Amino acid sequence: MSEYQQRERQAGTGVLLTNRYKKGAGPDWRGELKIERSYAAGETIKLAAWTKETAGGALISLKEDNYVKPEGGNENPFPSKRRDDEDVPF
Repeated sequence: MSEYQQRERQAGTGVLLTNRYKKGAGPDWRGELKIERSYAAGETIKLAAWTKETAGGALISLKEDNYVKPEGGNENPFPSKRRDDEDVPF
């Protein structure tokens, strides 16, 4: 069993591993995703994925993509403090 299969997952993360026992039309990858929130039937789940190479072979690391852009859109959460020319001492 791979270390990725044995690892306790954080909510919203998962992994797909190469299916070593593939036969015929079986899946190329198998794995699991520990969901972060409840979903209703028919609701779309957005995922983000990264490919990784490990000693045990290739895998795809998964993460639920629940990002929601804040309302207001262009508001900078870290506004810079701007100095006016009047604040310059020379």
